[in-house]
Amino acid sequence: MSKISIIVPTFNPSGLLINCLKSIYKQKINKKFFEIILIDDNSNNNFYKKYKKIIDKHTIYLKNNKNRGPGISRNIGIKKSTGTHIIFLDSDDYLSLGSLKKLINKI
Repeated sequence: MSKISIIVPTFNPSGLLINCLKSIYKQKINKKFFEIILIDDNSNNNFYKKYKKIIDKHTIYLKNNKNRGPGISRNIGIKKSTGTHIIFLDSDDYLSLGSLKKLINKI
């Protein structure tokens, strides 16, 4: 089965980031078939503390200290990814339940 890298760039995200991450964690596939790469583009210092509980062992958390925008953050995520396929989500997006399983079945 293919591995999917889910890249989520953030910058001072709203509370919707929690919904975004939960929608990924609730997918009905084994966690070994995907990775989440969360790239913070120099948010304020409270960002990590605020979201620490939802960022679990399945998330790769990277800090981009330059504040260069979502495009650069996505490129950093691509370089760090280990998946054979990539999905980009913004921090206010979410995946419908079963989306990853359907995608993997199509692949």
